[in-house]
Amino acid sequence: MINSVYLLRHGMRLDIDDKMYWPYYAKRPHDTPLSHNGIQQATENADFLKDAGVKHIFCSPFFRTIQTANIVADKLGLQVNIEHGFIELLNSDWFNDFPDIIPNDEAKIVFSNVNKDYKSFVRPQFPETSSEVDVFVRVKQTMEYIFEYYEEGPILIVGHGASMWETARSFVDPPEGFNTKMCALNHFIREEEKWRLVLSTTDHLSYIDKF
Repeated sequence: MINSVYLLRHGMRLDIDDKMYWPYYAKRPHDTPLSHNGIQQATENADFLKDAGVKHIFCSPFFRTIQTANIVADKLGLQVNIEHGFIELLNSDWFNDFPDIIPNDEAKIVFSNVNKDYKSFVRPQFPETSSEVDVFVRVKQTMEYIFEYYEEGPILIVGHGASMWETARSFVDPPEGFNTKMCALNHFIREEEKWRLVLSTTDHLSYIDKF
């Protein structure tokens, strides 16, 4: 049984650190990679987790989440399972249609640690109107599948502000003390069938965003 889960929001996005020029050279404007600060944050999380005993890594299919997860996976010697259940909130105010993101086949070439055999448990539908309902339901369902099919932990999940918050809510509602900043690391453990937040930190990061 998995009794230990780390939740990690992706690192700082390039379109935030480079607002002026990013839209002019972006291949996929909605699928930004990490900025230099974001890469540094992901690397620092990799160092922080090197002795945590993580057995499996799951991440959202967006470029920035795969990139964050891949940096950690490199350090830990693990594969990255791209799981659509942890995707960003598919908000029609942000996207006109299902967002144009890096296809899985391309991700398997770009990122050396992507698990080529992993099949996503959940496939969200566009649009989604509510993080508290739509995202919560799908991440809860995704976690149930992971708990059913994987026996070893701890596991690491890399996602977005909404998907990591709602995953935390699926453990403890409300998840008081949960850190929502980019590349913040939160750790939940299960004891006697109850989850509790035991770590919520950005103290190990040299760059902390203001969002």
